Amino acid sequence: MRRTSTVPPLPRNGFLDAARAALRTGAGLRITGPAGIGKTTLVRALAEDAEAQGATVLRCEPGRDDGLLPFGALLDLLAPVSDRALGALPAEPRAVLRDVLLRGGGPATGRDQLALRVAVAEVLHRLPAPLLVLDGVQWLDGASAEVLAYVARRAPVLGLRMVSTERCDEPVPELHPPGSAELTVPQLTLGAMEQLLARSGIPGVDALPARLLRRLHQTSGGNPFYALELARRTTELGDTERVLLPPALREALLAPASALPPPTRSALLLAATAAEPSLGLLRAAGVAEPAELLAEPERLALVGTAPDGALRFRHPMLRAALLADAGTGERLSAHAVLAALVTDPVERSRHLALARPYPDAAVATLLTEAAGSARAAGSPDSAYELAVLAAERTPAGQPAHRFERLLDAAGAAADAGMHEEARQAAEAVLGDPAQLPGSDPGQRVRARLVLLETAGQALGDARGLIEAGLADAVGNAGLEARLRLWAAVRALLGGSTAEAARQAGRAAELADPAEDRATRVSALGLLGTVQAMRGAPAEAGQTLGLALRAAEESLAASADDRSLMRRQALAELDGDQVAAAHARITALLEPSRARIGVEDSMATLVALVRVQVRRGECVPALATAERCTRLLSDADLPSPLGAYAAALAETVAGTPDRACALAQAAVDGSAADGDRLFLIRALGVLGTAQLLTGHPSGAAAAAESLQRARELGAAMELADPDTVRRLADLAEALAQSGETDEARQVLAEARSLTAGWSPPWGGSALGALERAEGLVEAALGRIESAAAALAASAERLRGLPLPLELVRTLIAWGGAERRARHRVVARGALTEAAALCRSLGAVPLLRRAEEELDRLAPAERVDTARELTASERRVAEMVARGATNREVAAALFVSVKTVEGTLSRVYRKLGVRSRTALARAVDIRGHAVFTDPARDTPLMRGVTTS
Repeated sequence: MRRTSTVPPLPRNGFLDAARAALRTGAGLRITGPAGIGKTTLVRALAEDAEAQGATVLRCEPGRDDGLLPFGALLDLLAPVSDRALGALPAEPRAVLRDVLLRGGGPATGRDQLALRVAVAEVLHRLPAPLLVLDGVQWLDGASAEVLAYVARRAPVLGLRMVSTERCDEPVPELHPPGSAELTVPQLTLGAMEQLLARSGIPGVDALPARLLRRLHQTSGGNPFYALELARRTTELGDTERVLLPPALREALLAPASALPPPTRSALLLAATAAEPSLGLLRAAGVAEPAELLAEPERLALVGTAPDGALRFRHPMLRAALLADAGTGERLSAHAVLAALVTDPVERSRHLALARPYPDAAVATLLTEAAGSARAAGSPDSAYELAVLAAERTPAGQPAHRFERLLDAAGAAADAGMHEEARQAAEAVLGDPAQLPGSDPGQRVRARLVLLETAGQALGDARGLIEAGLADAVGNAGLEARLRLWAAVRALLGGSTAEAARQAGRAAELADPAEDRATRVSALGLLGTVQAMRGAPAEAGQTLGLALRAAEESLAASADDRSLMRRQALAELDGDQVAAAHARITALLEPSRARIGVEDSMATLVALVRVQVRRGECVPALATAERCTRLLSDADLPSPLGAYAAALAETVAGTPDRACALAQAAVDGSAADGDRLFLIRALGVLGTAQLLTGHPSGAAAAAESLQRARELGAAMELADPDTVRRLADLAEALAQSGETDEARQVLAEARSLTAGWSPPWGGSALGALERAEGLVEAALGRIESAAAALAASAERLRGLPLPLELVRTLIAWGGAERRARHRVVARGALTEAAALCRSLGAVPLLRRAEEELDRLAPAERVDTARELTASERRVAEMVARGATNREVAAALFVSVKTVEGTLSRVYRKLGVRSRTALARAVDIRGHAVFTDPARDTPLMRGVTTS
């Protein structure tokens, strides 16, 4: 029987989750895929899951030679079944099955087939939750297959499930339960392949360059087995330029072609060399009757021919094997033939370069032109490959040309999201001995700009790059402007808005005389954003207006001015012009626009999530966040921005717990990158999600997260609507935690930040602030004034296209009106909130609204004089169990004085005068009513807490 090593399954776009779901809901699951794709690893994971859940797992893993052994698979499958289990069968079926399992005295063949099938079915039916695992159905012997087909047809009656694996290129017997699901194992992504290699233990695999890893992924076709074999061979020989095939693997792949005549093998080599092989291309290359010549390879399943004559190899590995098996002269000749035939200039120059593997100025020039064409056509990965070839083909006496081509390669790689390759090309320019201080400072500055562009959010260590670049850029206003712009970005991410504004303003000044309109537009856009963040909307509007006018003056600048459009959209969002912001952002994602880089796409998608959440487009926000995740996964770019976008969407349409986990990942990632700006935003989302969890500790955790954001925001001198909204949430969290004095200080701070605002800028933030003020009033027991403040907040928000802000206020208002015994008003506000949530898909807020509606039942009325808030309840429970005031303060992260004040209120509400009496009230009388402050949720009534 076939046995393979166990490797933990790697993530493949949720395949394992889909397989689990299919097996959970149906009787059968077929897993298909080519050899080596990881079917065995995945099916073993499913089997382990089933065993952990109490299922009886029976498995067999037949090999290629096992098909000749009658009942071999059945013997392997039922080996764990005890003789005692067989003894419960009737005599005749028992005897037949014992013979087949080699436990009786008779032969395994020639017996009653019906009795055997009945016996197997009966044995399986008696087992608890049986799961049959057939790994390699294509190798089952015929006798076992017939019995298993009989059992599979009766799977629902027998109460069993079946999961099987099969190769997609082999004939298989039909033996699956009715309605079985079928899933094809997907290829490994580049990132998953890198994880596999990192865990493989292959010596030297961690030193393989990114360029070679990409080739390895392409050659292996995302097949785990092939990827491991290729990596092992490549590292063994120490070749970091080529992907090398192990001899045994190459021979196995080419074994079917070993008997083919030389003309056929030559035609296959030519097809393997071409980017888009076809019968027409082979005929043009002088191959007579290519269809007839390739008939035998097609019969052997080496290649396939499409109706239009296009040729397709069974697997990328076969192409690699053909190229590896050919001699150097044969490969060069094939490239030369194709260079003379293909009409596409990009493909032609590539073949020409590969046909002449030595420095050649003419070839290098052609490759440079082709790289420019590929990049302009939206194929940065091809442009990168061609630019690298151009640099390699540049004669040694032309270092300036070689550096220019390396910079072209770096720029194309950055566009494609290939950051490591971009950095390698830029560092090759900076580290080359020929790149002396007196040569070309512009090239060195451009190389440093590439390094800055590919640093992502982690610009904390970029100071040296910028300073060295400024030294090289002396006297060149255009280059200095670009570096000053990066200095502004670094300052902003590092938490200094004042320095960011200064550097952005200087960059705009320098870019004007240099006639670098693109840099001027970007600098003005950044300056306007910073001014808005510092609470100066009028100045921000003027600056962004200048940027827009500068962009309109130059078509070349406007083509690259996506960043300005995003900034303008977010400025409109601050002014609650969500429809305009949405239109501007979605325009950036139109398919008709030219292809853009990964970072640009990511920034646009994150901005879209922010806009969708504010518009109340909850489900679309989840879909956009998923696009962010896929984009980062496909480009293999770890970024906390993806987690931030996903967390933001989850807070409105998913689950608070998942939103908390994602937001925490965004917090950790932003902190590691030194990106204080997104750290603050991630902390804001985390605090909001923690408020929505409904957990007793949620308010305290939210207060901690939002307090951290408050401190960072104050250090950055932030005074924008987002900052005020975070402060409003902080005040709400503090109110729920009983920290009303601190909550009032936070509200006063938020009010001071809004002093310089002018309508309509920040209207929704003012509404959030009014909501928080009402909730603080409620926490202080001033229910009537709280209800009035919340009603005013709802009225303000009804005039704005921000339904989720309105929902939050309606829920808070309804809760306050309920506590004030205004039941009709409370029900109206909460019913409106619930209806809005259902129409928007706002699941977490809908749950809050429905909880409040449930509390309107007459049975829920209690004596408000004896209600305890959440913070009072926590203090009461801890003190009743013997905790000292200092221990309570440490556990709840509050001061001892706060605990003493809270405990005094608890004594007064419960009518007790000592800790002993408090313990008796809580644990013996058990009639105290503990409630959540904002939602007034009865958590205990008429029961003890012991």
